[in-house]
Amino acid sequence: MTIMDEIESSLLLLSSRPLVSWRRASGRPTIPDTDASEPTITFSHRRDEDDAILTADISYFAGAVCEVRIPGAHYETVFARLQKIVLSAVIRFQNRAVRAMNAINRNVLDSLDPNEINVNAIEQTLSVIAESDAGVLRLYDEASGLLIPVSQVGFDDDYYNYRVTPQESIAGSVFSTGTPVLLNSPEDIRDAHANLRAPNVRFLSEQGISHSLICVPIKTDTTTLGTLTVMSFRPGSAYGEFSVSLLEAVATQLAIAYRKSQAYELAVRSNESINRMRLEIERRNAELARSLSAHDDILSIFTRHRPLGEHLEEIATHYGIDFHYADIFGTTFVSRAWKEPKATEDMPVGLFDGSLSQREDLSVQPVRVADDVVGSFHFERGDNASYSAAILGVVSAFVALEIVRSASQDDILNSKRRKHFEALGRDDLVTSGGAVRFGFQIKKYCQIIFVRHEQESAQNQSLFLQRTLQQALRAATIQNQLSFYTDEGVFLLFCAATEEALRKNLEPIGDKATAEGWRCGASLMQSAPHRYPEAANQAVEAAHLMSMRHRAGILVHSETGIDRLLRKQSAADILEFADQILAPIEKEANGDALLRTLEIYIESGKSASKAAASLGIHTNTLYQRLQRAQHLMGKDIDNKDDYLLLSLAFHLKSTYGSQQPAGRSKAASA
Repeated sequence: MTIMDEIESSLLLLSSRPLVSWRRASGRPTIPDTDASEPTITFSHRRDEDDAILTADISYFAGAVCEVRIPGAHYETVFARLQKIVLSAVIRFQNRAVRAMNAINRNVLDSLDPNEINVNAIEQTLSVIAESDAGVLRLYDEASGLLIPVSQVGFDDDYYNYRVTPQESIAGSVFSTGTPVLLNSPEDIRDAHANLRAPNVRFLSEQGISHSLICVPIKTDTTTLGTLTVMSFRPGSAYGEFSVSLLEAVATQLAIAYRKSQAYELAVRSNESINRMRLEIERRNAELARSLSAHDDILSIFTRHRPLGEHLEEIATHYGIDFHYADIFGTTFVSRAWKEPKATEDMPVGLFDGSLSQREDLSVQPVRVADDVVGSFHFERGDNASYSAAILGVVSAFVALEIVRSASQDDILNSKRRKHFEALGRDDLVTSGGAVRFGFQIKKYCQIIFVRHEQESAQNQSLFLQRTLQQALRAATIQNQLSFYTDEGVFLLFCAATEEALRKNLEPIGDKATAEGWRCGASLMQSAPHRYPEAANQAVEAAHLMSMRHRAGILVHSETGIDRLLRKQSAADILEFADQILAPIEKEANGDALLRTLEIYIESGKSASKAAASLGIHTNTLYQRLQRAQHLMGKDIDNKDDYLLLSLAFHLKSTYGSQQPAGRSKAASA
C-alpha cells in the first residue's frame, strides 16, 4: 500500500463523507541539494459555497497533493483530523523506509560476493520504494563501454539485452552527469529516451513507457560504477523527493558493498599470488638444492674420458630420466625408454633442426656455448618434468664443455692439416711414393671443393665451420681426402685413381650444398703433377660467383665462363647492364613474347625450325617476332657483335636474376 492509498482509505472512514482527489505537483519535480533543509508538509483550507475544501501538500513524500471536499460541513474539526491522518501516514511511511534500509544493510552490505549483491539489490530496493512496480541495476562494463543490466525485476529476460552507452537514454545521462533524475509523467519519460540508438528504440517500443521513474548514480568518491532505477506503471503514480533521497542512500550502500567486494577479491588474489610465489620459491630452492647435489655426481661422470654417448647413457640410468639429445655436429643420443615420434617428410627425426620442438608434449633444454645454441635435450612434460629439467640443466653445461674441448682439439688438428696442404702447394714430393698422412694419399687425379662460410656466429664460428666440414665429408663418396677450414670457409681436397670417381663424388656433395644452402665452388680435375694453389683459387672463385647468383649448390670452375670477367662487379650492376640492353623490348605490350622468342632463337643456334618448334609457333610468326624485336632494339642478330651482346644479356638475366626453385639440375651448372 502506497502512502496515497493509506491516506485515502483513512479519510474515507470519516462520517462526513469526504470526496478525496489527488493531483501531481505541477511541473517537473526538482532534486534538492543534499545540504538543503527537508521541506515540510503544508496544509490549507477554503470554502466553496457550502463545501469545505481542505488541501494537504505531501509532494515531498508522494509527488502529489491531496484535496478533500466535505459537503456542508464546518472544516475546523475535519481539518484537524486531516492533519492527524496525513502526519500519521507519513510517519508510518518513513518508519517502513527505515526498516527497509536496515534490511538492505544486513542483506547487501554483509555480502562479499558481487553476484549475490546483484541478486539481492533490486528486491531490497523495491522494499524501500514500495510504490514501485519494477527496478533495474546497471553496471558499467569497461570492455564494451556499455551500461549492462546485471539485475532486474518487473521485466522479462530480454531486458538484459537493453544495454546503453554513457549519455544514451536516462541511465546513460545519469551515469555521465552523476545527477539523479525524477520524472512523474509518461511524456517526460518518453522525451528523456529521445537519444536512443536504433536497436534500443525498437526494444523500448515493445516494453512500454512507465508513468513515473527515478534513476540515481551508483558512485564512490572517484568513480561512477553504474545506475539504479525504479519505475511505476500505475496511472497517476508519482514519486517525491523523499524517494529520491532513499534511492540515493540505497545506491550509496551498493557502492560501499561493491568496493568491499572488490577489496575482498583483491585481498584473495593477493593472498593466492603470495602463496603461489611462496610455493614457487620453495620449489626452486628444492631444485637448486637438488641441482647442487647433482653437480658433484655429474662432475664425477664427465671426468672419465670416454665418448659423449656413454656419459649420457650413465646420466639416463643413474637419474632415471628419458631424453633425446642432438647437436650441430649430427651427434645424437636416445635413452633406452625414449619413444621416438614417427618420421614424416615434414618432420624428420633425430636431427638438430628443431623438428622435435613441434611436439607439444616435450620440453627443451638447450646446450649453449656463449650465446649460441649448439645442442638440445628433449624430454617429456609431466609430473617429473621439473626434476628432469634440473638435472639436464646441469648436464647441458658439462656437454657444452665437452663440445668446446672437442672443438679445441679439432682446431689443433685443423691447423696441422692446413700446414700439410700448404706444404703440398710448395712441393708435392713430400707425400710422393704412396706416403699417407692424415689418412690422405696423393693419387693420379685430384679436385678441390670450397664451401663459403656464411656468418652464423662471431663468437663460435669454428664450431659451425667444423659442422659444415663434417656434413660435407659424410656426403662425399671418396674417403681419400685432406680437409681443413679457414675464416673464409671449408676446403676439401679429394684424390682418386680415375676422373669418374671424382665426378661421382661431386654430385652428392652438390645435393648436400643445395639442402643446407651452401655456396660451393669446385676446381678443375687435375692430373699429376698437381697444382694445388691454382686449384684452390679456382674453387674459391667459383664459390664467389655462385654467391653472386644467390643460389645454393656447386659451380665447377670450368663452367664459370664469362662470369669470371664480372667477378668484381655486383649482381645488381650486372643485372642493370642486361636490363639496359633488353629494355626497349620489355616496354612493349607483347614484350614477354618477343623476348622469349629471341632468347629461344639464340639458344637454338639461330635455327628457325628448332626455335619455332620449341615455342609452338609457325616459322613465319617466328620471323615476324624476330624482325619486330630487332627493330625495337636497333640490333641486327646476324651482326656478330650484336649477336654476342644479346646472347650475353640473356645469359646474365638467367644467371643473376631471380632465384630458381629449390633443387639442383646438375652439380656443375647451378
